[in-house]
Amino acid sequence: MLPNVVVYISAYGILVVLVLWNLTLIFQEVVKGRPLFSEIQADRLRAIAIVSIAYVVLELLISFGFAFEPDPALGFGVAVNNGVDVPTLNLNIGMLVFSAIMYSLSAIFRYAALLQQLSDETV
Repeated sequence: MLPNVVVYISAYGILVVLVLWNLTLIFQEVVKGRPLFSEIQADRLRAIAIVSIAYVVLELLISFGFAFEPDPALGFGVAVNNGVDVPTLNLNIGMLVFSAIMYSLSAIFRYAALLQQLSDETV
């Protein structure tokens, strides 16, 4: 069970760092005075959505792994799957919704960038 925990914590940390890094890049562009609605910003929001989906899949796979690999050497005080004695799969609906919102925002930003480009060409 310990290798699963290390893999989960490492992968979770990498995914969180990727989301925070992309958010930092988005805010840095705004602080520099560059346009918020651009293809680059839309790509960053889409990357956040993809990383969020990867987190949902990771959590689903790890919960499946924990369901079938309890470690009796840790003692009876350890609760696997929130104390449920049958195998369960956990689906993080909150992160799934967050991913959908980020993907929708990326589409909106992409469309806004197109409108901005058309407006700039018209003037």
